[in-house]
Amino acid sequence: MKKIVALLLALSFVLCSAPVCFAQEGEKPEMTDYGFVDCGDVKIEYGVYGKADGEALLLLPPNGGDMHSLDDTILPEMSKHFKVITVSPRGTGNSGWVDGTMNFETFADDVKAVLDYLEIEKTHIFGFSDGGNLGFVFTLKYQDRVSSLTVMGSNINTWGTNTFDQIQITYQYIVLVIEAWLKGDDATKIRRDIKGMMVGQPSLTFKDISKIEVPFFNIYGEHDMIQRWHSKKITRSVPDARELMIIGGGHSTCFEQTDTVIIPALLDFYGIEKI
Repeated sequence: MKKIVALLLALSFVLCSAPVCFAQEGEKPEMTDYGFVDCGDVKIEYGVYGKADGEALLLLPPNGGDMHSLDDTILPEMSKHFKVITVSPRGTGNSGWVDGTMNFETFADDVKAVLDYLEIEKTHIFGFSDGGNLGFVFTLKYQDRVSSLTVMGSNINTWGTNTFDQIQITYQYIVLVIEAWLKGDDATKIRRDIKGMMVGQPSLTFKDISKIEVPFFNIYGEHDMIQRWHSKKITRSVPDARELMIIGGGHSTCFEQTDTVIIPALLDFYGIEKI
């Protein structure tokens, strides 16, 4: 039994990999505010950048990512035009973690608590991967707080993930469940719960997202881990949605085209010119 567990752990080390954001050249903006918001059971880490009097733009990171996940990609340019808010979801960065609370509904409440604390009534949202999934859930739950929603490489349920990728994710999660049971330490449990966010979550339908009434932009890679039919149906399901398929892009590798494709597309969507 021990040999089998050891083999599973070894294989998980090879297979497990968090999304990687490809860095771009550019000056990082100065953080104008940093702190923690008490959400009752945990404290959530946040940072603020950019124009103090600008419209708000909330950046939501991928699975396992924190408030710095988009520092080297879209943050530098966006901070020239918006008051940008970044957050570290539960279990990431310096945010707290409570066993059994890792789900998008709770994360959406955490985001609302951060916006309330910062006295931000409405915000644009950009979410990458699981960040976009959270963007869907938050928008459906608190649509009056959202100016627009942009998702990139995101799905509304696990049926939208490529079969091989979903099998690998599920396998990684099972290995982490075993590892957490054997070790019993919080660090391993957090890794288990973060990976578990990709197993069975979110559980939205296309009818659900048809209720989104704010401007919506769906970005995905030509070779994304999200199935193309799923991405296209997301676009068709949201009224007056805009879509961009990044040619040659995978999932995280779409960020290789940050300056040439993603930034121009975002600025066009927001109706502003690049500085």
